[in-house]
Amino acid sequence: MIAEILNIENLISEENYKKAQELLDNISSKDEISDEEKLACILLESQINLRLGEREKAYKNIEKIWSEVQTTENPLLVLDYLNTKIGALWRMGKNEEGMRIFEENLKFVSEIEKKLTQKSENRFKKRKYNFLRNGGILHWYSGNLDTALEYHEKCLTIGKEIESELSILSSYNNIGLVYWSKGDMDKSVEYYQKALNMSEKLGREKNIAQILSNLGNVFSTKGNLDKSLEYQHRSLEIRRRGSSKTDTAMTLINIGVVYQLKGDLDQALDFYQEGLLLSEEVNSKSNIALALNNIGNIHELRGNPDLALEFYERSMKLYKEIGIKEKVALLLFNTGYIYKIKGNISEAFEYFNQSLNSYEEIGNTLGIAYVFLELIQVALGQNKHELVQDYLAKFQQINKTTDVRSVNQRFRLAQALSLKISRHSRDKTKAIVLLEQIIEEEIVDHSLTVKAMVNLCDLLIQELKEKAEMELLNEIKDLLQKLKIIAEEQSSDSILAEVYRLEALLALAELDLKETRLLLEKGYTIAEKKGLTSIVSSIREEQERLTEKIELWESLQERKAPLKETLEHVKIEESMKQLQHEESVTSGKLFSLKI
Repeated sequence: MIAEILNIENLISEENYKKAQELLDNISSKDEISDEEKLACILLESQINLRLGEREKAYKNIEKIWSEVQTTENPLLVLDYLNTKIGALWRMGKNEEGMRIFEENLKFVSEIEKKLTQKSENRFKKRKYNFLRNGGILHWYSGNLDTALEYHEKCLTIGKEIESELSILSSYNNIGLVYWSKGDMDKSVEYYQKALNMSEKLGREKNIAQILSNLGNVFSTKGNLDKSLEYQHRSLEIRRRGSSKTDTAMTLINIGVVYQLKGDLDQALDFYQEGLLLSEEVNSKSNIALALNNIGNIHELRGNPDLALEFYERSMKLYKEIGIKEKVALLLFNTGYIYKIKGNISEAFEYFNQSLNSYEEIGNTLGIAYVFLELIQVALGQNKHELVQDYLAKFQQINKTTDVRSVNQRFRLAQALSLKISRHSRDKTKAIVLLEQIIEEEIVDHSLTVKAMVNLCDLLIQELKEKAEMELLNEIKDLLQKLKIIAEEQSSDSILAEVYRLEALLALAELDLKETRLLLEKGYTIAEKKGLTSIVSSIREEQERLTEKIELWESLQERKAPLKETLEHVKIEESMKQLQHEESVTSGKLFSLKI
């Protein structure tokens, strides 16, 4: 019987769930099966349920047998139970309970290891691998990335000791995920590539598809959207051949995210809807909820906040039903963002604070950072300076507990935004230094870099209006060139059109009327082609204003008027305000990628 159970364990590792279930049914029907073997079979069936996405079923089955498992003298069976339960908990989003059980049993696992016989050593190491892997995943979800990395590296060591290529492959993948979360994209690619090479060597198409999709997500984060799309489509091609509908739907949704980031909202919506239909066929509630959330993003970006809110509410209801707290926190954030757009600030504060409480409850550091930055921006807009300082102090404590670069960048950006509105020039100077630091660093999150660039540009324009120095003007032009490159790479057409408008006004301040007309026309063409009606209208107003005042500008040009005088006639602040608005809308939701 032991040999048969070991065979089933191997089949589950190899993802041959159908054959594993057939053998399980055969064993379970035998009269001579012992009580301990019955428990082992229930745990194995629960592991199959988990792999097939049947989390609640697995959890209910193992809950029924805990009293019996406790009385057994087989520590490996107890460890199987713990691994299955913890695995079910993190898949259900119950990370706090999973973490408690994991931490409570670390000593128990060490004690088992001390009492090992040589005969059972290999079987124990496989279970220890699964235990530490669960711990690594729980710490990743909680934002404890260094601890997560430590556990996954231990798993890698165990995988090599027991010569399990599948365990090594899984560890490479998980280490890649941790580095992605830490913002170290090069390391992430390195480990994902190792996992991909091993998957290809073993001919494991399911793993190849998963890792290609993961690599696609990394390249999205790096801003290389074309390469991301290439990897996601390769993943989809494999998954359409033989993967589950659940996995295929996930890749479809990921492709939709890339198109959304490229600004092609029609294509994004098509892929989200296809992913939604496929997920509904197999009742994959987590994928349905994700697709609904992303469709809500599209309606938000198209200027339909009420429709976006409907999709967010449907998504949140599903996430609450299946108990995935992290995603509930995200939907609370998204809902708060809609109320902010609608101008209902009290509702926005309420939802943002609910989101913050949820992220704090599960210990998700990155989520906490997202919410704090948004809360600080809303509080600044309402001139609630004491509240800003309170949020900053709390944000600083979070920043001290992690080395995640995107958290640190968000904290420094929040500091810069609070200093930027100060009346003291020394505070504005500090803000400029912080923003320049973020811009010069390796891009971890394009939305952060863009926000830093736009706010630095705003500060420099304020200074330009006061001092009218050519050096400042050239600095702003250089900054806009960098911003334009990112906007082109990210297909952020609204930002690109507004940058052209701003460049046109700077050219006007330099009395280059030909360049002014050319730049306004470029911005107008982009905005009109993409249906950005409000930007089309604002650029048309600039063109009409230029025509109406052409005699003034020709006069200033003829006598080579100084920069200080020309700046008085350029409404550059209006364009800057509009650019800040477009940056806010474009970067509001860049974290709906599914890993």
